[in-house]
Amino acid sequence: MYTPEGRLLFDEGAFVANYNHFSARTAGTTGAVVKADAYGTGAIRAVRLLEEEGCGHFFVASLREAIAIEQDTKGRIYVLSGPLNAAAAHEMSVRKLIPVLNSDYQVSLWRQCGDLPCAVQVDTGMQRLGISLQISDTIEWESMNVCLLMTHLACADTPEHPLNEKQCLTFSSVARNFPDVPTSIGNSAGILNGLEFQGDITRPGIGLYGGNPWRDRSNPLETVVTCEGVVIQTRTVDKGDSVGYGASFVARESLRVATVGLGYADGIPWSLSNRGSVAFEGVRMPVISQISMDATQVDCSNHASIKEGDYVQFIGEQVSLDEVARVADTIPYEVLTNLGPRIQRC
Repeated sequence: MYTPEGRLLFDEGAFVANYNHFSARTAGTTGAVVKADAYGTGAIRAVRLLEEEGCGHFFVASLREAIAIEQDTKGRIYVLSGPLNAAAAHEMSVRKLIPVLNSDYQVSLWRQCGDLPCAVQVDTGMQRLGISLQISDTIEWESMNVCLLMTHLACADTPEHPLNEKQCLTFSSVARNFPDVPTSIGNSAGILNGLEFQGDITRPGIGLYGGNPWRDRSNPLETVVTCEGVVIQTRTVDKGDSVGYGASFVARESLRVATVGLGYADGIPWSLSNRGSVAFEGVRMPVISQISMDATQVDCSNHASIKEGDYVQFIGEQVSLDEVARVADTIPYEVLTNLGPRIQRC
């Protein structure tokens, strides 16, 4: 099947507005998380826009992601995974990247690179990455050039969760052993939850790209990403006829059906089959039948003018990222980062 490209529209003004939303609520300095190619939206563009707004701290997941943006910023680039071996540590040192050290092994690797800046992440209760409290107490930090002390909140998207305060109290006790070292705690939700959950340098991520930082509160941020697919064909389906794989949808009446050229190979969640919605010119249309690799079929009976070549919205102002994630039984992070390379970034 020939599938025309879908398109991902990126609202630069909304992106900048979201960054400034976090900056206005950050007591210290506002950095930015641009890992996973800026959550699938294009890291080079994101870095350029953020730097124009004064951002000087960028957080990525891996050495490869850091290399991809290093020519596009004069700011500091922090590699959250840290050095995984001696070769990676050497590469980071040569490129003046800042590793986030997560274990005593990574500390030993970085010591071999001389007195270069590093960040240290301490695990305060998430049990994912970070040096354990017991190991932290045994390391001679005075001999290292620690430029940032970090931790990550496990439940920031649920502000009332007791683990948030517990983690911050634990982190404060560790930070006393790092006098005059800036700290970093707050992700998108942490920033908005209050000063005690921020630290000196904050790290907004999903909120920059328009995702809701919270689990059960309204989204205060602007829509950045619009994902659209093009109508390949329309047809009339008679009452009693089935549509799509598995004949999982049977028309209860005569319908007009549009086949749109985006499918699960493009990152459209298969779980939206017979459940999701798309929109065209402000009119919502239900997804019917099973989403296939290259196509999604929708009931367009309520929009007589839709035709081949028109673009319909899968994610955007009419069908929010958070709604798509909820209906697909997943999270906004996964929806954004799964949008595939066949979708043209515009």
